[in-house]
Formats: sequence, structure tokens, C-alpha cells
Amino acid sequence: MKHAQCYKSGYPRPKFVRDSFLSLDGKCEFAFDYDNNLDYSSGKKQLPLEINLPFAYNTESSGINEEKDCETVWYRKQFAFKKSRGKRVFINFDGADYFTKVWLNGKYLGTHEGGYDRFTFEITKEIKENNVLVVCCVDPFDPAYPKGKQRHLDHNTGCFYKPTVGIWKTVWIEETGENKIDWVYPETEYSECRAIVHYEVDKAEKGTFLSAEVYFNGNKVAETETEILNKEGKILIDLENRKEQLPMKPWSAGVPQQFFDVKYRLKKNGKVIDEVGSYFALVSYTTDKDRILINYLPATYLRMVLNQGYYVGGDLTGTEEQIYNDVCLIKEMGFNGVRMHQKIEDERFYYYCDMMGLYVWCEMPSAYVTDDRTVTALLTQWASIVKQIRGFASVMAYVPFNESWGALQVKENERQQNFVNAAYFVTKTLVPDRLAVGNDGWEHTFTDLLTVHNYSQDKESLYEAYSDTEGFAAGERVKDLHTRSAFSDGYGYDGQPIILSEFGGVKYSPDDTSWGYGNAANTEKELENRIAGLVKATAENKKIAGYCYTQFTDVYQEKNGLLTFDRKPKISLEKIKHINEIYL
Repeated sequence: MKHAQCYKSGYPRPKFVRDSFLSLDGKCEFAFDYDNNLDYSSGKKQLPLEINLPFAYNTESSGINEEKDCETVWYRKQFAFKKSRGKRVFINFDGADYFTKVWLNGKYLGTHEGGYDRFTFEITKEIKENNVLVVCCVDPFDPAYPKGKQRHLDHNTGCFYKPTVGIWKTVWIEETGENKIDWVYPETEYSECRAIVHYEVDKAEKGTFLSAEVYFNGNKVAETETEILNKEGKILIDLENRKEQLPMKPWSAGVPQQFFDVKYRLKKNGKVIDEVGSYFALVSYTTDKDRILINYLPATYLRMVLNQGYYVGGDLTGTEEQIYNDVCLIKEMGFNGVRMHQKIEDERFYYYCDMMGLYVWCEMPSAYVTDDRTVTALLTQWASIVKQIRGFASVMAYVPFNESWGALQVKENERQQNFVNAAYFVTKTLVPDRLAVGNDGWEHTFTDLLTVHNYSQDKESLYEAYSDTEGFAAGERVKDLHTRSAFSDGYGYDGQPIILSEFGGVKYSPDDTSWGYGNAANTEKELENRIAGLVKATAENKKIAGYCYTQFTDVYQEKNGLLTFDRKPKISLEKIKHINEIYL
């Protein structure tokens, strides 16, 4: 596998890399606050337990492994830091669920709401050589807030699992210049073979310039510099590599090595004051009638697998090695895409999908009721998440809602339709060069794709369900209890590509108390034959542009994975690959 030039092992933000990096992961003091009445904010009092960050307390990797639910938890971390002269210092939390308050050396830094997006505090004035960081996380078991597959009841049930409370992604510190690059977002234009790099800097100061040096396979192919007149702006970069026989170098799952390395430098009066390493790729995702186009060519049949991103030992928190191994396994099984279901993954996952060639659908974890808190929380966090993830070449589509969760009356309720539409248009505004699915599975409003879910275990009925595309899209009922109307009231089919974005779910496990769809397969051969039959029924239906098989691995009581939870194949990887690729 070819790495980007900016790659650093263990670095949590692989598309925006600075030289400075101090991880605060590892041993940390910890306390449960069952009655929500403790106060450790001063940092002077030692906490009674020890936890291994960034793992949640109810995981084995945390070192605590406590099953009892607790909504409020505290952390106290002592660390040393030597600040560089003339630098600013920032602390980053890649994920802490759900309401998070932070103190450093007794000084209150602020609060963040949300469990899935990165947040940052400046600590230039507060940090010393020896420091005490205190964090308090409150995670209400309330279905109004986005929770994904974390249960809000007091027990696991069906396809919902134990909660992830508190810090669950890396906490880390970096230094920047006195002025800094806040973000860059490369929007590539395939038709013009160029990139429009949107950027934001901390300050618009006289005499400040932003430069970009672009490389392909180590050879410089472009260099540009622009004066910073406003905090936000754009840089136009020509991506025609005239040193190659074929000067256009687009990225796809088939040629993932075709990406461009970039060095961004912020300069003041000719001196570099901030520098970021990154990369981007020339790729286009569009639709034409009933087909997805990648780089303006009809896509190879989309063969995705649903992945909930749970890992042995860490639940929602995976190590870089685990993340890399999962991408390798998905590729080995012959899938060319993955739908990250109800989880915003560690950014290194998207990085490895870029480097190894795997299309990704990014999906917002759902709430399960709709009130003012839900609307505010979901739209605010979703916008932050899209801005954070955008720019990864592999991310094909964004999905803010799944199966009407968080908008359960969307079919007939105009306010909930407006809620879903708001999320769709926020997505299309922030990433106009990507596809968006407002509500995946059924009861669509605005959408770039008609996605459907059908867990029929009978190949004939699965094929028959979508043999009449016009009838299905017009609202005729599909013969499966897990499927509802294709569109909400007042919306209709406009020729979008149809993706069977959830199907399969074949249960195979000796544990009769486990959960899955339909009757379980009794033998390995029966499992293989049923999967093959369902895939055949989908792939031979020429009106369907692709599928997403449920699912990659078992997750706790849900035993319908192609692999067990500890990544052991239920049937060989070669057989799964053969099933995926035989109908191409």
C-alpha cells in the first residue's frame, strides 16, 4: 500500500497533518458520578480509578470493564509539556459523548455538545510545564439526542448495544503559529482537471500569504500562492501532470494510488508561520438517470458491506491496526464499498479507504424521537461532521437519516419532512461534489439515490420485489414486512439510481438467543447458498445499480455477520469474494 507523504503512524487527523503532536491517550485517573453530584474541576483531588484512554469504561481495553450504566464520568490526566517560543497551543478531542466540560490547571476552557465530531480549545495561556487536565462527560440516556446503535434502555435488545459514555477517541495537543490554517477543503473538478481548494485561516493580516505545493509520485506538478485578504478564500490548482504520458490522474477504487500530495504553508512577511501536510485526489461522483457515474463513467456495480465499526476490546474505539485490518478484510471479500452504519469512524478509516481503494458512505448516528433538541443537535453536529470528513476521496455519499429514525412520522408529517430536507440541503451545500441520501431505506424526500432496505430471506421474492421499478417507486407495497413506501407523501421517483442499501442479514450462530433476520441458516453450506442466492437475485436485477450486504461482522447479540465479532470468517473469504464478483 502506498502512503501519502504526510502520513504519520498514530496521527489522528491524516488529511491535515502538523509536525507537532502529543497524544494524551493512555493511563488516566477516572471516577463514576452515579448521582451527578461530584466536583473534581479544580484538579486538586485525585480520582479513585484508573482508565486507559481513549476507551469507554465498559470496554475490556479501558482496564475497568464495568457493565453498570453511568451517565456522568470524570477524568483527571497529569502531563508534562514544553511549549515552543512564539507558538500557540491547542487541545483536540476527536470524540467525547455527549456533553463535555473541560478544565486545564483549574481554568475552565469550555463545553461541547455532541458525541461524534472533533472539538478544540486553545490552551496557550493555560498550559505549563506540568499540567492537570480535568474532563467531565454527561451522556443522558435520552432518545432525543443522536445515539446511533447505543441503546437508551437499560438492556441490549435486537440490533442496539451498550452505551459508549465519555471519551472514546484520541485526545491530543498540537502547536501552531501565531496565525494558523484552520482548514482546507479541496473540491475537485474532474471536467476541468483541477481543484478548487477552499481554506480558512485564523486571521486575515497584511503581508500574509498561503501557498500550496502539489506533488504526484514525488514530482512537483503545481505551485501557487495567494495573498490572504479575508479569513476564507479559494485557491485554484491545475492538476494536469504534464510530466506523464497521460497527464490526467483520476482516483477510483481501482487506482487508489493516484492521489496528489500537498504542502500548505502560511507565510507572513516571507516567513513560514504555519505548515500543514495533506493530500487530495481528482474524483467525481454524479448520477445519470439510473446509474451512478464515477469520473463520468458508469460505475462498476456497487458492492458494499454494512459495517457498524465495533471492535474487539474497544467497542466503537478501534486501534489503527484494527482499522487497517478491517479495510483489508473488506477488500479481500470482493466488496468495493462500505457503508459505515450509525457511526462516524476514526478518520484513519477513511484514510485507509483512500489509500487502498474502497468507496464509503458516511452516515449520521440517529436519534429516535423528534423534538426541538433533536433538530438542533442533529443539524449542528451533522454540519460539523460533514466539514470534518469532506475531502476524503473515498467518501461517495452522505446519509443524515436512516430508516426514518429521529423522524418516525416523516411519511405524512410535513415538519419532519422539512427536518430531513434541511439535513439533505446542508449536505449538498457543504459537499456539492458528493451524493446525498436524505433518509436511507424508505420514505424518501429529497435524495440523489433511491435506496431501499429489504431483508427477505427468499431470493425469488427479493427479485420480484423490484422487477416493477415504476410500481415500487409509486408506492406499491413490497412483499416484505421490513420495507415501507419508497417515498414520503408529496415526493416521488425522478429516475434516481436504485441501491438495495440493506439486505441479507442471514443469521448463522449456535446461540439460539442471538438476533438476526428471518430463520437462521443451520449449516455453513446453507449460509453460503442463501447469501449467494440473495446476491444473485439483486445483481441480476438490471434495474438495481448496487447493493449493501448486512453485515461485515457480528456485533454482540446480533449474529448476522459474514465474520464473527473477532473477525473469523463463517465461510471463506474466497467464497465471499466469488459470490460478490461472479455477476459482474
